[in-house]
Amino acid sequence: MYRLSEIQSAIRAERLDGWLLYDFKGLNPIALRVAGVPAGTFLSRRWACFIPAAGGPRWLAHAIEASGLAAVAPAAATYVSWAEWRERLADLLGGAGRVAMEVSPGCAIPYVSRVDAGMVELIRSLGVEVVTSADLVQVAEAVWSAEQLASHRRAVAVLLAAKDATFAHVRERLAAGDRVTECGIQDFMMARFAAAGLEVDHPPIVAVNGHAADPHFAPRRAADTPMRRGDLLLLDLWGREPTPDAIVGDITWVGYAGPAVPPAIQHVFELVRQARDAAVAFAAGRLAAGQPVYGYEVDDACRAVIAVAGFGPHFIHRTGHSIGTAGHGNGVNLDNLETQDRRRLIAGVGFSVEPGIYLPDEGFGVRLEIDCYVNGTELEVTTLPLQDEMVLL
Repeated sequence: MYRLSEIQSAIRAERLDGWLLYDFKGLNPIALRVAGVPAGTFLSRRWACFIPAAGGPRWLAHAIEASGLAAVAPAAATYVSWAEWRERLADLLGGAGRVAMEVSPGCAIPYVSRVDAGMVELIRSLGVEVVTSADLVQVAEAVWSAEQLASHRRAVAVLLAAKDATFAHVRERLAAGDRVTECGIQDFMMARFAAAGLEVDHPPIVAVNGHAADPHFAPRRAADTPMRRGDLLLLDLWGREPTPDAIVGDITWVGYAGPAVPPAIQHVFELVRQARDAAVAFAAGRLAAGQPVYGYEVDDACRAVIAVAGFGPHFIHRTGHSIGTAGHGNGVNLDNLETQDRRRLIAGVGFSVEPGIYLPDEGFGVRLEIDCYVNGTELEVTTLPLQDEMVLL
């Protein structure tokens, strides 16, 4: 099992008897990954795997599917009837009194809320206390290895180079009087990614003017928007190397096609920059002092800058998301808006910091996004340089 010793250390640190992984028909992808069930394994019945605080994992599978799990669970206990399922679960837990499962009280963190209420009822009926596995999931899935960190750095280098090349491309075409469109810019970026061997799950966001006020805007060829002098351009780009364990890089920069940024846009840019820096400073200060820092607190520190300036209602998403092998990973998010993420920023996790102010009535929006990594007791910004001034195009 992947990272078993680290998981069991975390189980003991949380004073748990173990972690009960459970799935039915893929409803709990976290359990599948942590248990190491090979991709494509056909499982149509309930299964469980108990990771005790010490000792080897114990498995329970339906009798007709035990052979499909033989690679990871050669000694799995089996059941046939629903009554046996309950009895064998009690045996599997072996007298445990307090276990973690993929639940979230009040569904506060829906990313780890994967076990249905009925299953939780069943485990509790066995006299077992069920608590959230949210921080165990971080240890199992969100902590980067040294090679994963290196893969992230390589992806970031490609993204930063593509960002620079894209701004230069737009600047040159505008100066030459050539047609520039959102989809054309997106195509240019995708070609850069392909040349560098970077894998993306979705083309980058290219947003001009009012489209930048839509955080998840996607250019459409049927309504391709041209860019002209006096326009704002937002680029949100991400990607990773095409290997299973590679870590994503994710950045957002903004530019303005003109000799000077209009005061209204410049004011918003400065607020977003200050909010980004406030989030980094808060998290870095806590970590350096050896104090715990929680996702919701970093969101509060960032959001306060924008709220005090009177733009609070226009910052409509969390400050940042976990980054892993997918752009939005299963680690801590910087969030006290969409959810209240009370998970800690633990050593080895990565995440984005991306405050934004979105003003559709004024016809523009600004977001700045960087990536951070908790390197022991230090917070490292992995996507330097920071954008401290609008890029002039």
